[in-house]
Amino acid sequence: MLALRTAEDLFPTKVRRDPRIRDVIAELLARSRRDAVGRELGGMAYRAGLPV
Repeated sequence: MLALRTAEDLFPTKVRRDPRIRDVIAELLARSRRDAVGRELGGMAYRAGLPV
């Protein structure tokens, strides 16, 4: 998660638009319990345009 957040800090547009990264974020969301989604992951999903 830290690596994704660092990548987003350095290259926000690329991270938010890259389909592979969006898939990773979506998979992390799917594997976590809905109420346990962390602020960082939820924020990244929101900024990438994924349903949270």
